[in-house]
Amino acid sequence: MIRPIVILFGVLTAGALLHPEVLPAADSASVMFLELCSTCHGAEGKGDGPSASGLFPKPANFTDCAVMKKESDETLFKIISGGGQGVGRSTVMPAWGGVLSEQQIRELVKYVRSLCKKSV
Repeated sequence: MIRPIVILFGVLTAGALLHPEVLPAADSASVMFLELCSTCHGAEGKGDGPSASGLFPKPANFTDCAVMKKESDETLFKIISGGGQGVGRSTVMPAWGGVLSEQQIRELVKYVRSLCKKSV
């Protein structure tokens, strides 16, 4: 079951740390993506989530294959794990490494990669 995005939106926009009790019972990367990432990146990964219009820089569009080809899996892993600021990217992108396992982050990287392939 997908938890309401409103809970995560409030946590993310407030800049607070996400606590484990609001993590999804992640049975798949697509569920994790919808629950944790879609508020900014959009349900289809186009960077058009409900909070995207108020963010600078704008969230990444994972369906843009030209842009995604420039990103290594390790860079995507570091961004998800340590947040954007940890790799010189957006300070708005939260760090999920404290609440997601390494395996969950690797699953998200694969899922993000699949969004580009789905758009072709």
